[in-house]
Amino acid sequence: MKKFICLVLLLAIVAIAGVEAHGYGVCGKFSPDRMLTHVLRHCAKPARDLTAPVTPNCCEPLSQVSEECFYAIINSDTWKYSGIDQRIAFTIPRRCHLIHY
Repeated sequence: MKKFICLVLLLAIVAIAGVEAHGYGVCGKFSPDRMLTHVLRHCAKPARDLTAPVTPNCCEPLSQVSEECFYAIINSDTWKYSGIDQRIAFTIPRRCHLIHY
């Protein structure tokens, strides 16, 4: 019985850790939420308004982020609840001239 309880607790810990770690592998050792607050904080205004200029403070850190990490950041709950329009946010790499269409 004791082994069964330990097994259940271990499975619960692994399940909780898996839920909390969702998306972490995409951005290296940092979560997409942390990448948003520390790396892309200067991109908030251009992500809300297409006419807002994209500054070097936004583009430089963005050039260091992988495409997969950028998509994970945009799809994170923090990004959604910060009032940023995802459709406009997807245009930032092109506006920084990081992606040429």
